[in-house]
Amino acid sequence: MEVNISLVPEWGQQLIKLGTASNDNLNNFFVITVSMIVFLMQCGFAFLEAGAVRSKNTTNILLKNLLDSSVAGLSYWALGYAFAFGDGTGFIGGSGFFGTFPEADLSKWFFQMVFAATAATIVSGGVAERCEFVAYLTYSIVLTAFCYPVITRWAWHSNVSDGHPSNVGWLIDGVSVIPGAAYHDFAGSGVVHVCGGVAALCGAVLLGPRIGKYDSQGRAVAIPGHSVPLAALGGFILMFGFFAFNGGSQFSISNEGDGVVVARAVVNTIISGSAAGVTTILLHRMFSATKRNCIRHSTWSLLSTINGVLGGMVAICAGANMMHMWGAFITGFISALVYYFGSMLVERIGIDDPLDAVAGERVHIMPIY
Repeated sequence: MEVNISLVPEWGQQLIKLGTASNDNLNNFFVITVSMIVFLMQCGFAFLEAGAVRSKNTTNILLKNLLDSSVAGLSYWALGYAFAFGDGTGFIGGSGFFGTFPEADLSKWFFQMVFAATAATIVSGGVAERCEFVAYLTYSIVLTAFCYPVITRWAWHSNVSDGHPSNVGWLIDGVSVIPGAAYHDFAGSGVVHVCGGVAALCGAVLLGPRIGKYDSQGRAVAIPGHSVPLAALGGFILMFGFFAFNGGSQFSISNEGDGVVVARAVVNTIISGSAAGVTTILLHRMFSATKRNCIRHSTWSLLSTINGVLGGMVAICAGANMMHMWGAFITGFISALVYYFGSMLVERIGIDDPLDAVAGERVHIMPIY
């Protein structure tokens, strides 16, 4: 119910203003806190990738992950946020360059910046061990300064405070050929992860496979990483980060019902990830059998299981705030199938993806309504 504040006594107006300020402070604190946890995912990416590559490439992969966050910070400050949330059209924004946006948007800027860094870091896994350093920096700048912000504009910008409906992202506004059809992506299944996955696919195709990845007959040869503990630690850090990634996308905690939405998103995240992890390890056990001395040997795979869990967690991003728990289970199960057989297909057609960044990101297409 709306209240005409002019009819409220002065002491009541002061209480209303105090309550509004308290809610704003609480929401800002919530957003900043979850953003810092999402930023920690950069550490998870770095450890996972460092453990999954050969020891000679460890320093290179760690430096690239460190620079991803640095480049994202500068690129998103200078150009990215303006393209994503500045005044403009449904395609791209055109104001707020170099931090000239209102201070009330600072927490939102930080949250979106760490998301941009996440999209950029996804690509480093797909091009690991063979991408020239300057080329990597160039792509990271373009992705965080232009590609990701423009996609963000399409799917997440709904501010019409300037009085121009055309300012709304065209995906939010809906598709004219299908009445009532609009895009829903709560935590970035498409905006963040498909963006990064497609970029990783393009990079892997253009660079070609690593030397020694395929034998003379075109069969894939396994190139194992050098540190299982590093890869496992990175995987656990990423899993922890996804609770903030998905739960924090509610973007507020002080309004009625916010707590339930955040809790639902977090619970759906663990259910989808758990279903995907169990399904992936069983699929690997069933389909990875090899023959040695006429005896069939099946194996378990740590890296495949980690990627399966992460795939399930990111597959639920789009609908984490809306799905029932049984829907999260089904989403995780399907994402495991897409990830596992997608990974086999990518390798079969000659695309070298050391960390399954391409196959892992394919699962995000599934839950986008």
